[in-house]
Amino acid sequence: MTFALLVNRFTSSSALLMRKRRTSCLFFFAIFTALIALTPSVATAAEVTIESKQRAVDTITEWIVQQEQLDASRIEVLASDRRFRVPECEGGYGVDYVTQPSITNAQRANATVRVSCDATQWSAVLRVNISAQPQMLVFANDLAAGEIVDARDVALGNSTDSPSQARLNEVVGRSLTRSVKRGERVQQESLTQMVDVYVTTSPVRRGEPLQQSSYRIASVDFTQASVQQRLTPDQIGASVARRDLREGTTLTLSDLQFASNALVATAVLEQGSMFDVSNFEVQAIFERLPQDAVLDPRQLMRATTKRRLTPGDVIRYSDVRMQPHVGAGESVLLTVNRGSIVLTVEMEARGDGYLGDKIELSNPESGEIVMATVTGVGEARRD
Repeated sequence: MTFALLVNRFTSSSALLMRKRRTSCLFFFAIFTALIALTPSVATAAEVTIESKQRAVDTITEWIVQQEQLDASRIEVLASDRRFRVPECEGGYGVDYVTQPSITNAQRANATVRVSCDATQWSAVLRVNISAQPQMLVFANDLAAGEIVDARDVALGNSTDSPSQARLNEVVGRSLTRSVKRGERVQQESLTQMVDVYVTTSPVRRGEPLQQSSYRIASVDFTQASVQQRLTPDQIGASVARRDLREGTTLTLSDLQFASNALVATAVLEQGSMFDVSNFEVQAIFERLPQDAVLDPRQLMRATTKRRLTPGDVIRYSDVRMQPHVGAGESVLLTVNRGSIVLTVEMEARGDGYLGDKIELSNPESGEIVMATVTGVGEARRD
């Protein structure tokens, strides 16, 4: 093969390779140009989808605001999933409940809604969270400047529920910098930043009253004093020490014992004695009362003692035996109603009976037995 032929073949191969490379470059250039041309359309479609989703979310929020009379800030429509797409709707979106929320101000609620577009026959179901309304404290009473705020002096302005303990801790025990009216919102500017605590200046024995000479007042930042330490002079004056207190003790509510009213024997009552106003009275007791202590004097009417009581003994239900209003063998005045005619006759009880009980009564003369309702001591009625 001559040199000229080899050169000719090499030249032909090189030309063919160059043509292939040129064709490949033109192909890739065409694809690249097409992608560039399509990119604005894809971006525009994505923007339309995002805008449509936001319009649907806004429509749902506004609809619930109108339906439930809520603040829009409490409503969260769960539509953040990227896979959830919302088409454009010319006529606007429609909304209705799938499950309706049970809304209270103090608790979180949720619902499901259906959002739809009639123009495109599209619909979707979304979940909606409705947050609890923040607790807003208001004053429950008119208070003067300098008064110390008690738990009874504040309430929730947006609910009938009681304020949480955490919210009470923010205000209870602090004094007012100005006078406030009932229903006025509690603001930090109306409350002092300092509170008074009470520190013992000498030992106090259990059961002893706390005299003014046995404690001093110290002012501290309210954040450093627990609610238990935010006492009032009235509380201290109406209590005794629940336990032995050392000098330098910062008093808390658990250190104080308050008086409770109870019924106390004022004379010696032998077993079986009848209670009356001459042998017991209401007294303030600075000690823990028995769980069955009698607190209402009316509970001792027609009652006798089961054991011997001495002056100062707290009367307990376990000490009391109630006497029936009608006793077996006792005479009973029976009232009989016959239309406009009222008859009374003396009968004899065949058993014990308390107020409201039905008992048998017998006529001593005829021996007739009737049923009647006990209406009082030695009294009964038959309609």
